[in-house]
Amino acid sequence: MQRTISNQVMEDASLELEPALREQEERVDSLLKAANKYVGTLKTWKKACQVGHISNLQKSATQAGELVNALPASTLETQEAWDFEINAYLAGDDWWQEVQAAAEKLNLKTIEENGELISSPVMVQAQLRTNSLKIGKIGWATIRPQLIANELKRLRDATAAANSQQFLESLHEACVHLSGERDPHATFSAIYELFCFAPGYKKENPSAAFGQQIYALHRSESRTTRKGKRLTIELATGNVKEKDVFSVISEDGRPIRYYSLFFK
Repeated sequence: MQRTISNQVMEDASLELEPALREQEERVDSLLKAANKYVGTLKTWKKACQVGHISNLQKSATQAGELVNALPASTLETQEAWDFEINAYLAGDDWWQEVQAAAEKLNLKTIEENGELISSPVMVQAQLRTNSLKIGKIGWATIRPQLIANELKRLRDATAAANSQQFLESLHEACVHLSGERDPHATFSAIYELFCFAPGYKKENPSAAFGQQIYALHRSESRTTRKGKRLTIELATGNVKEKDVFSVISEDGRPIRYYSLFFK
């Protein structure tokens, strides 16, 4: 069953992470101000020692004692103020509803299906064991809803902006390298491994990003190389190894599993 924010009624007792994080951040800001004031007083105290200003030395010592005595209590109060039920949040619908609402503000369409949020070309899943989310195949520890929405928008934009013709030419060259000019064919995993021999490629293009490039090419009109070779993309079928498959989510929420390609 698919749901969107417009047709899913939020429960009255829903958990919202954004306001809870803002409140905690404000409390920590207050702690930082108090700590900075304490550090400033210590510096004044040190300066008084260096120049022999006894009046300032005594005044700073007294003030530093008062400030440091207040820090443990205010720190404990801030610590205890964080009582957000993160397990309940990730176990229910609240997390995806909040991310979806943040995404809508960016004009980014998302779909919820079976407790997972689909934002082409990736799927977002809750990871209860690690109090995190999973975007595509990548674990995501920073789960502030607005930041998640920003990342989903970045991924969508990156897919749309991919230089499909240049990528097509690179795929053809890789196929020729792997299987010869007469019958250029290869699995996408073999091509990705070949590309990763280039220094820095894997760091700049993790496997999920490579899958997004395939998806962008698949959606584009680019099919023929400058040498006139036409591309055919093959999806995974049968008992192929999962590690050899690059999976993305289409804009209508369907999973697409890319496996291999050939040129004729």
